[in-house]
Amino acid sequence: MATACRDHYERLQAASEQVLQESFSGSLGEEMAKSHAFIQDLELWVDVLSGRPETEVLQCAIREYQFSLLSVGSGHYRAAFAALRLALELSFAAVQWSANERELREWRRGQRDSNWNSLIDNENGILSKQFVKLFSESLADEAPRYRGPAVAVYRECSEYVHGNAHTHRQLPEQLCFDETTFRAWMQKSSTVRLSIMFALCARFVEGLTEQDRGRLENPLLDHLGHSIAVRAILGATIGE
Repeated sequence: MATACRDHYERLQAASEQVLQESFSGSLGEEMAKSHAFIQDLELWVDVLSGRPETEVLQCAIREYQFSLLSVGSGHYRAAFAALRLALELSFAAVQWSANERELREWRRGQRDSNWNSLIDNENGILSKQFVKLFSESLADEAPRYRGPAVAVYRECSEYVHGNAHTHRQLPEQLCFDETTFRAWMQKSSTVRLSIMFALCARFVEGLTEQDRGRLENPLLDHLGHSIAVRAILGATIGE
């Protein structure tokens, strides 16, 4: 019986390996590489913020994002959307708890969960003008532009977590590559990456040393170079 069970899972592993090959074929491989590069961006943030207690939460977010990318590349699409949602939520929680150490300590003790509605609250959430203005007045007016897409992508990923009927129709019944779903994940992950990068920038960048800003300049410009305010903070030349 154990042998038959092992054979079953070896066939599934072989199917995942085939999906991985197709996920890296042609231009799709470039999408995978671009998505993977974000892990290094977040690891750089952790290094720059080393010593701050909330980096523990950000490290959890990195692991979830890595699992999400592994899942989408291997054909485990529902798990990919679920982990992507958690990566977004944990990243936002790291930002919120950076301003409230008590809540962070409660989370560590298992006395508090992250609460998405609180994180994204229009008046007090981390992408509200009021919150951002505490740490970066120049970015406060830009915050609402990122809130809407973050809310939407979280809701869309939640549909896969909760098993909404349309997700069962959209996802392949067998473990196989599905380009439509692959591209849907890529589109959502792009929004997630942008939202996280803005949230981290708005919360921390103006409090960093010039040296640490310099270390973050390339990833910040890669993701947020369209923002005149971000470029001004970094000292980049507009239109460069």
